[in-house]
Amino acid sequence: MVIKNERNKIMFKKIFKLMFIVLLFALFVASITQAQPTKTKYDVYPVFSISPMVGVNFPLQDLNNTYSTSWNAGLDLNLKVNRETSFYLFGGYYNMPAKDATFGPNASVIAISVGPRYIFTSAAIKAQFFLEAGVGLYIFSSKDFNTNTTPSVLIPGTSTTNFGINVGPGAIIPLGTAMDLIMKVKIHDMFLKGGSQTFISAQMGLDFKL
Repeated sequence: MVIKNERNKIMFKKIFKLMFIVLLFALFVASITQAQPTKTKYDVYPVFSISPMVGVNFPLQDLNNTYSTSWNAGLDLNLKVNRETSFYLFGGYYNMPAKDATFGPNASVIAISVGPRYIFTSAAIKAQFFLEAGVGLYIFSSKDFNTNTTPSVLIPGTSTTNFGINVGPGAIIPLGTAMDLIMKVKIHDMFLKGGSQTFISAQMGLDFKL
């Protein structure tokens, strides 16, 4: 139990450091990037944008006992209805490699979520901070697994679909009239029978306005 608690503390420290670095970078860019008064066609709402994103995910609690930190990728579709409010639809793939392949299978999570995004704006800077929350479906799949026995036994992979929620902060840094850099850190909670499974994702991508 002591070892498990120490692992969780170390993991949380790493996650908070990553969140701090991401938000500090956004704040730095925001402080040196002055807003331009010139309006474009993207200032007329609604504005639709699409963002391919990549990042890393950190399993927590029970997931952290079995799976290692790994990569994720996804696609964010966003509809901005006014200066402060938008709604997003996100589909993502989260890789979950087993910490010890001799005792369990590799796994993955496919998540599809939708929700609102509130953007904190300022006339003095172009960079924007936001907070978003979502609900959706999380498909947890484990791969086929050969047991470490003699003879080896093949255990077929499984797949379960669960309801889940997510929430987290982010930042948008303009790179041009029609393209922005977007970064976000979110905590995901998948609801299961008798409990839940939790992981954190940090992602970065390019947001293309259409």
